[in-house]
Amino acid sequence: MIDLYTTGAPNGRKITIFCEEAELPYRVRLVDLYEGAHRQPEFLAINPNGRIPAIRDPDGPGGPLILWESGAILQYLAEKTGRFLPQSGPARWEVLQWLYFQVSHAPYWGQAHVFRLFTPEPMPFAIERYTREAHRLYRVIDDQLAGRDWIAGGALSVADMALFPWVEYHRWQGVALEDFPAVLGWFRRMAERPAVARGRANPWGVEAFGPSARGAAVGAKVAERLADPAFGARPAPDTVPATGVTGWIGGGAPPDSKGDTG
Repeated sequence: MIDLYTTGAPNGRKITIFCEEAELPYRVRLVDLYEGAHRQPEFLAINPNGRIPAIRDPDGPGGPLILWESGAILQYLAEKTGRFLPQSGPARWEVLQWLYFQVSHAPYWGQAHVFRLFTPEPMPFAIERYTREAHRLYRVIDDQLAGRDWIAGGALSVADMALFPWVEYHRWQGVALEDFPAVLGWFRRMAERPAVARGRANPWGVEAFGPSARGAAVGAKVAERLADPAFGARPAPDTVPATGVTGWIGGGAPPDSKGDTG
């Protein structure tokens, strides 16, 4: 049985959703970030980067395998089980393209969470920058999903499983899914799947913060900030500017190492 070191966070739910969909036995080893468990020597021995998720597969190739980074774990489990990743051809590369799109661009959504919910005082420039970038990414995904049921490869894949847990946090990112109808339809299709419902709730869902008092305090702060207009700027979708140097000169997002590269 695979040991999954995780908590109630989007990157961890990528893996629980995969395991539920693939009917792959796994056991959650809770790493409570609110209690600082990811900084303890026991977990750093599993992942020296101190981030979830990580897995330990006793039946790995050549013996027990420890693996971390959610994209690597999804690809490994897909190849181990032969599920949710085409084995060859253009569809395989399309799925991997969108898997790594999610992995490389999720930090923008994470920064939207930080500046919209967790800074001591509002930082308008950062709130606007990351909220606009969140909207830009949703537009890219919405365009891809237009006329499709799934993000890539013509079927449910690891790319869908990577994106779904982050889209669950659209309110944290200042995004209304009604502004992106193809994403909304896809999100509902995902949410209706029984395996996704099980995976997204393990160890807890998007509206919960775990068993600790510190987690409860974070949940209260999130609720407060979601209701605070000073932290809640949300641009209309048709006002989101281009990123990169021209967008920066025109008042959009400043260029950086991830703004204009793959």
